Amino acid sequence: MANPILCPCGTAKNYQDCCGVYHQNPGSAPTAEALMRSRYSAFARNDIDYIQATQRLCEDTSESDTQAIKEENSATKWLELTILDCQQGQVTDDTGSVTFCARFVEGSQQGELTEKSLFEKRNDQWFYVSGSHEVSTAPPVKAPIENHKVGRNDPCVCGSGKKYKKCCG
Repeated sequence: MANPILCPCGTAKNYQDCCGVYHQNPGSAPTAEALMRSRYSAFARNDIDYIQATQRLCEDTSESDTQAIKEENSATKWLELTILDCQQGQVTDDTGSVTFCARFVEGSQQGELTEKSLFEKRNDQWFYVSGSHEVSTAPPVKAPIENHKVGRNDPCVCGSGKKYKKCCG
């Protein structure tokens, strides 16, 4: 039996039992936080179709815009999601906000995206409406020394603090 793939959203659940359920059925996330986590996972998996299906006014995006977003996002490795705050956004609410921090690597640059995302429920379906964000970057990631192999259990070279096999390996 194949090892289950952990969900990128950080719940420590199997992807198919977590955000995979929502990715297979856009519009099924029961709360604003569940939608936000599933959108993060979609970015991590470069599933831009799901991103567009779960945001308000997604019908204005052309096929060339979608391709450009996929190409731009494919240069980003999303490392970790931390939920900082949730306000409303429960099953019985019509609006909500989720503040989160997402760590990433682009090329040799590490960074953090902190955003307060706003969500709205229409016809029992949650949508991303907008967000205000800040991006901070850290010094470039050091490449491994040529003659030094990085072991699976060594700390990851990207500086995430995770084991190499659980991160960039």
